[in-house]
Amino acid sequence: MSLIRWNRGGDAWSEIRRVQQEMDQVLRDLVGYQDNVRWTTGLFPALNMIADEQKVALRCEMPGVPMDKVDITITGDTLTVKGERDLGQQAVKEASYHRRERRGGYFNRTINLPFEVDPEKAKASYKNGVLEVEIERAAKTKPRQITIKAE
Repeated sequence: MSLIRWNRGGDAWSEIRRVQQEMDQVLRDLVGYQDNVRWTTGLFPALNMIADEQKVALRCEMPGVPMDKVDITITGDTLTVKGERDLGQQAVKEASYHRRERRGGYFNRTINLPFEVDPEKAKASYKNGVLEVEIERAAKTKPRQITIKAE
């Protein structure tokens, strides 16, 4: 890192941009990105979760992930989806990426469920890259109606 003389009369925004560029370079060096490769952020797999008083249902979109590379575990009120997606990328020696938005490799997504569930009553299906999981609420956490006796 080189020393740069502070310009008191200079534009503060240009200094902020310079610091941002230096931080970008540090991050690129840290993870080995190339300047011409642009990554997008986001969680994988993308999912939606809905729940009612009896069950919780999740729908995870995992295009390009074969079913035999997906693993689901449930512990208490936590669900974990693990897997691996191979994008079939070939080594390109004379060319470089100009945009890379799809990532491959291992993924691990842990989701806190809205209540404790019963893993023995979980159902999962996988079709066309979409994983659907439905899990019943644990009996001990289901709301119960209590009858009031008049005396």
